[in-house]
Amino acid sequence: MAGSQEMLERKQTFNPERYFEVVSDLFHPISNAGIAFFLLTMFTGSNDIVMKTIYFIIALSFSMIIPFLYIFSLKRKGHLETVDITERMQRLNPFAFSILSYFAGFIVLRLADAPLHVQGLMFCYGSNTLLVMLVTQWWKVSVHTTGIAGPLVALTFGFGTVVYPFYSLIILVGLSRIVLKRHTIMQVLAGGLIGLSLTALQFAIFFS
Repeated sequence: MAGSQEMLERKQTFNPERYFEVVSDLFHPISNAGIAFFLLTMFTGSNDIVMKTIYFIIALSFSMIIPFLYIFSLKRKGHLETVDITERMQRLNPFAFSILSYFAGFIVLRLADAPLHVQGLMFCYGSNTLLVMLVTQWWKVSVHTTGIAGPLVALTFGFGTVVYPFYSLIILVGLSRIVLKRHTIMQVLAGGLIGLSLTALQFAIFFS
């Protein structure tokens, strides 16, 4: 009897938002960059592990570490409420800084003769974020769905059809943003569409 009552209490306290919060944090756009660049630098191109490591450090620095440190500094100074940046207009400054970091990273990777797909993903981070920033002045596009869709496209160009099952993550991440009331369905769809279509177009023309 006591066991049944305990199970009933657990069901009553079940809160799906907790789990979707974990999904949203786990697949944050900045952390996605680290995973994608690790796979592209370590498992494509030459077998020179030293150069692979250098490429990864460059990519990680400009796509993840530098933007995060800037966002974290803004939060510490009180300019941001959270590192998730839920307020639409508060996103513009971090976007602008991140865009500069991405394009600077692309130039460094280009000069270092990094694998083409690594260069391509860094460039797409800059160009995709630029479009999102422009739209954000009027509408709050989901950066989370852009940030999961774009890297998946880059990984598809690098590794082929083996990546296809992971596209389901776009749905999972998008659903988390809707359940958490951070975005509407249309904002989630728009973010995913930007990540998919714009990245695929740029890779097809310039980086394949």
